[in-house]
Amino acid sequence: MSKLDKMRKYLEQAIEINMQSLEEIKQQPQNQIDFMGGVREWYRCTGCSNYYKEIVQAIKLAEYKYPDSDSVWEKAERIKDEIVREKLSWIAL
Repeated sequence: MSKLDKMRKYLEQAIEINMQSLEEIKQQPQNQIDFMGGVREWYRCTGCSNYYKEIVQAIKLAEYKYPDSDSVWEKAERIKDEIVREKLSWIAL
């Protein structure tokens, strides 16, 4: 299993969508929601979907030689964003 696969597998299990945050976003004025690209994008691109601890753990599990490098973090962030988008697509808003 590749390092990317290890990170993806861990993040798929670890990332949970915070329904309370989604509800708070849905309470905002519609023009602000539209400006942010909708409820899903607002959630994905703000602190609601930070998942810092999960990303750190995924990088550790993947056993990268240089876990603090920008490229490793960029890969982990990209995978996290993909998973959050996928999980948000399953939720009816």
